[in-house]
Amino acid sequence: MLGLTAATTAALFWAVATVFYRRIGRVMPPVRLNLFKGTLAAALLAALVGWQWLRGGDNPLALRPGLMALLAASGVIGLAGGDTCFFAALNRLGARRALLMLMLAPVLTAALAWPLLGERLNPSQWLGILATCGGIAWVIGERKGGSSDGRVDALGLLLALGAAICQALGSLMSRHVFDQADYGSAPSALIRLAAASVVLCFMLPIDRLLRDPGGSDADHPARPGPMKIWLMLAAATLLGTFFGIWFQQVAIKLSTNLGVAATLLSTSPLFVLPIAAATGERISPRAIAGAVIGLLGVAVLFGVFA
Repeated sequence: MLGLTAATTAALFWAVATVFYRRIGRVMPPVRLNLFKGTLAAALLAALVGWQWLRGGDNPLALRPGLMALLAASGVIGLAGGDTCFFAALNRLGARRALLMLMLAPVLTAALAWPLLGERLNPSQWLGILATCGGIAWVIGERKGGSSDGRVDALGLLLALGAAICQALGSLMSRHVFDQADYGSAPSALIRLAAASVVLCFMLPIDRLLRDPGGSDADHPARPGPMKIWLMLAAATLLGTFFGIWFQQVAIKLSTNLGVAATLLSTSPLFVLPIAAATGERISPRAIAGAVIGLLGVAVLFGVFA
């Protein structure tokens, strides 16, 4: 239950943080935003891990070099690559659509587990995949802001798909480490964030390529001032990255079924809908239906109703 509770809490925190990141992204490009929030969260986690160690906790360096490298690689793929793609998609698609696209992550986790872990999909799981993809397609095909055309940003969708793929790979790699060694959730999150932050330093030149050149989406909020930007960045980092990544690692480590954990980690769209409504965004019945159908598909995929 602790693992499942951690997964649900991480999804809630990420939904709240996404609303902040959406606004910050109007003035801060994706790689720089990812680097700032990752570095700050890594510093907070380093303090936490050091405090735990001084109080008699496990040695954070007591992990085989190969497994530590795998954790670092999962951070580079899932956080440096995945979060950068997500932030770029966030600017182009909006919080609701970007998060709904991330509901593909648990589906991709199952698909990748077939060749990588030898786990085959049964007919009910394929049904779950179709339901999830159908729910997402139903929402992303909705016309925005009363526009007469139903077009969506193709690059934004590709970036969101890339984020989902990276997240799935990062989860699989982290779970493999936990299967091989008894290692703490906070140190594992620190290794992932630290590795991602180092790589992000070398990714800064691509920021100009990931900017949203038009900035014409109907749901783009007004640009916040500098002080408000840093306050939102601090709040989003604390919730979405420090607690979010830590609780994600707790869920991956402690949940008896990685699929169920991935399902709960993908519920951010359900949390972001009431948040969006509270901030004045009109939530259509189609958006609600698409989110529910997609989530039900993920639940079927991992046998939640079995």
